[in-house]
Amino acid sequence: MVQFVALSKEKHAELALSDLNDLSAYVSRPTLPVYGAEISRLALHYPLAFIHQEQGYGIHLLCSLSSELPNAWITPEGKWLGNYIPAIIRQSPFTIVLNDEGKRIVCVDQDNSRLGDQGSSLFEAGEPTEFLSGMIKLLEQLYLNGVGTQKAIDLIASYELIVPWPLIVRHGEGQEMPIKGVFRIDEAKLNQLEDDQWLALRRAGAIPLIYGQLLSIGHLAKLLQILQHKTDLLANNAVAAENLNAFFGEDDDSALNFDDI
Repeated sequence: MVQFVALSKEKHAELALSDLNDLSAYVSRPTLPVYGAEISRLALHYPLAFIHQEQGYGIHLLCSLSSELPNAWITPEGKWLGNYIPAIIRQSPFTIVLNDEGKRIVCVDQDNSRLGDQGSSLFEAGEPTEFLSGMIKLLEQLYLNGVGTQKAIDLIASYELIVPWPLIVRHGEGQEMPIKGVFRIDEAKLNQLEDDQWLALRRAGAIPLIYGQLLSIGHLAKLLQILQHKTDLLANNAVAAENLNAFFGEDDDSALNFDDI
């Protein structure tokens, strides 16, 4: 389990962050939490679902539908399939947490493999480098967006629009395994909302989350196809990896940009 500690110029003065070249640490992750600001881009290529958590529902990118199958979007070489990597990966090994006084604190997973003496330095002469300052600014933006995203999801849930998503994975001949704990938007209930409820959803920024999740449902078949054929397609040859990349079109980087991470 990841243990975050407060980022300190005394403790972490000599650390640098290497490039994001290996995502093998995420191979066993069946879902990845996403920020509301990413929905419009992720929904174009990946299936999104609501997952129930301690603090309520969260919106996640579906990466697998079985503990026996690896993350569909990561190749055996540890590369991400597609042109847009979710921000939760890009911001690693940093995060922001609230201390007992409610103050936002930048924290770091100091055991993360990207940290070492190679890459972009975090501090210089006891002060944050330009790289770290940019990272901290981005972390603040992500934190605030995450807070807004959770409020929007809580409102969606209060209108009982989040319902179980009946998914079934088929293994071999005649073997079916129902997937539990995955939720989607109930479009029928959505269309029955009162005008004041629609207005409340719009003011909360919930509309993109709702329609983004509905739009993304069409990519479930892509996820299943990759999971079913991934081993054969990626068996020791780069051509197979290129074939997998053909599932994705070109992304527009003019939207909210996480590329500076």
